[in-house]
Amino acid sequence: MRLIEEAKRKTIHICGVAIPVLYYFLQKDLVVLGFVFSFIIIVVIEWLRFRGVVSLPFLREKENREIGAYVFFVIGAFISILIFEKSIAIASILMLAIGDAASALAGVVKSSDGNETEMYEKRMKPPEVMLVMFIVSFIIGCLVLHSLPVAVFGAIGAVIADGVPLRVHSVIIDDNLTIPLFSGALMSFCSIWWFV
Repeated sequence: MRLIEEAKRKTIHICGVAIPVLYYFLQKDLVVLGFVFSFIIIVVIEWLRFRGVVSLPFLREKENREIGAYVFFVIGAFISILIFEKSIAIASILMLAIGDAASALAGVVKSSDGNETEMYEKRMKPPEVMLVMFIVSFIIGCLVLHSLPVAVFGAIGAVIADGVPLRVHSVIIDDNLTIPLFSGALMSFCSIWWFV
């Protein structure tokens, strides 16, 4: 049952693939403008949600009291597009959309009670789950960037962001924000270092 619920949730997550696909075909300025309009819509939705006017069925229970993870997804994708080279931004957002979904489903399968939420948020993920994230992210990196070293660096960044909770003053930073930023930063570093 938990696997089915998580699969439904991650189906929404995978819809984030639309962002890098659009970015591939459109100019950066147009995509940035689209993000601005998206942020306005998201702010309105969150404002209405916190006032009990609207309900989003794909949110986890804890997200009913906090900002939804989809907000961090959009912010992470937006920052990636702003600061990274186009192909790296596309790869990092795909690692978030597809890699994180695969990792979450692997976590549900791995957990004995079928509930991966606490495991994901409070401590490092199991090695098997991190391996799934690495493999999926590595494949994405290879397909998009056609560079083995850059793909490895991107996959490492995605695994660190996804598998190790990042805390700032006891607040855990959502991995929807850190996955594209960590993977994109390491891919950028590698591409500069490798080709210099």
